[in-house]
Amino acid sequence: MKWRLIAATLAAAVLVGPAQTQEDPLSGNYMLPLCKTWLRMAPHDLDVIRDEIRTGNSKPGGIVQYFTEEGMCAGQVVGISVMLGPLACIPSEVTNEQLVRGASIEKVPATMHENFSALVRAAIVDAWPCRK
Repeated sequence: MKWRLIAATLAAAVLVGPAQTQEDPLSGNYMLPLCKTWLRMAPHDLDVIRDEIRTGNSKPGGIVQYFTEEGMCAGQVVGISVMLGPLACIPSEVTNEQLVRGASIEKVPATMHENFSALVRAAIVDAWPCRK
């Protein structure tokens, strides 16, 4: 009986294979592609969005999850910018698109594995510092 249990466990391990590593959904590496997709769509017309729909349909979770994830990036950047208060002086005429572009977290590739929110906070303060 013991040998059957061991054999079954080994067979299951072989069939399942090595555990797949998933990117941390809170990291810059995970969020940056979402931001880039959102930026591709934000300033454009329906043709660009249709192209993204074709791309998104092939992604796991389908098109609704695809667009939800893209919007998460912009939502986080805008939300963080509001919460920064006196740490960043963002002009009122700055659009959400400009804000997402300005919160460029790619400047230091070695930090992309770090928390997206922390990277965005630093990038916004750097892009729009308050004058003393």
